[in-house]
Amino acid sequence: MRLPDRVYAVCSEVPPEVVGGLGRYAERMMPVLGEGGVPVVVFGTAGRGRARRTERFGDVTLHRLTAAGLGLAGNPRLPRGLRLPARTAGLLVFNLRAAVRVLRAEAGRTRAERHGTVVAVHDWMGCPAGIVCGLLGRVPVVFHVHTRELNAAPGRRRPPHAALLDALETVQARMARLIVVPSATMRDELTARGWPADRIRLVPHGFEAPELLRLTGLPDDERDRVRTEIRRRYLPGGEGRLIVFAGRLAPHKGVHTLVRAVPRLVEEHPGTRIVLVGAELPQTDDAAVLARSIEETGTAAHVVAENRFLPSAEVFAHFLAADVCVFPSTYEPFGLVAVEAMALGRPVVVGPGFSPEVVGDGALRCVHDDPEELAEALLHCLDDPREAAGLARRGAEHVRRHYSWALTGERTLAVYGEAMR
Repeated sequence: MRLPDRVYAVCSEVPPEVVGGLGRYAERMMPVLGEGGVPVVVFGTAGRGRARRTERFGDVTLHRLTAAGLGLAGNPRLPRGLRLPARTAGLLVFNLRAAVRVLRAEAGRTRAERHGTVVAVHDWMGCPAGIVCGLLGRVPVVFHVHTRELNAAPGRRRPPHAALLDALETVQARMARLIVVPSATMRDELTARGWPADRIRLVPHGFEAPELLRLTGLPDDERDRVRTEIRRRYLPGGEGRLIVFAGRLAPHKGVHTLVRAVPRLVEEHPGTRIVLVGAELPQTDDAAVLARSIEETGTAAHVVAENRFLPSAEVFAHFLAADVCVFPSTYEPFGLVAVEAMALGRPVVVGPGFSPEVVGDGALRCVHDDPEELAEALLHCLDDPREAAGLARRGAEHVRRHYSWALTGERTLAVYGEAMR
């Protein structure tokens, strides 16, 4: 297997500005690729002065590029109607800066040297750079598709600019040598839309975050201490049932279905608390809509929704403390949070948006987006601790048997090598 001589990656969300799946992917993959023996140059967006502009991770060099529009998009004093245009303009500037960096670097190399170069772009936020590099630089481009929620997420209101983004992704898909997706469901979805099936490669994600591995390696008494500390935040004396959700508060993540399932849960187990770990994305009103849903169902005494992102270590500690972890998404390209909760040996319930092969027999998967079905699945875990323990055991075994960031890195570099042919 031949590996590329050099890889340029355009990934808009990089640490420490991690607010979604793309950022978490970059956070996990950069150290892995840093040990792959291939020079990788990553272009990401710069945050608010909280990190160095250039950073090294072994063979990976990360350049954080500034873009004025992105800074404006996060300014609460900017009228809401102008935030999305500011973000879009900022992303376009970021892409052009990244493309110029790539083209300048490659201009100083011979044609033979350029033969070993690959450009990898992640989601629509990197497509402009990929298209420019492919057309002007004549270098092979690999298109990583992590999500298409603006166009594909069921129940999500299609924004006015979604058609433009769809066209941008389609152009990039036609130009790309290869397309990388994390699950069979996403592969099938893209193939059904007419994307080239022979150029789509399936590369699942891993699970081994350092904070997660630290928790799994703790002695039993230390794990119990962590669990007790978290449970006492939400349950009087730590007594009662704790259900934990983690993710953005967007409708396709299933949070409204979960809230509507709460009355049935507390009817059976009055001391139950449901903790929603996550926040809304900028330019949305998801938190306000969720607050109305909680008020309408009369579940405020049982649902904790703080609308804030927690560090990974805190999220994993919440998983460890939960009686059940729930991720009732109607659209989920991979579902890393569920895999991580399974790796921690927790009972997990997922929604119909999850690919069956992602969770295997290690989680209860709801077939429909239905509060009653979701409540039944959660009660099955709460009412039968022995069955829940078996589910948790199967989940941990499934994750360790199928997922590894090291394997993800190897497969990714193999795809880049294949793209050079």
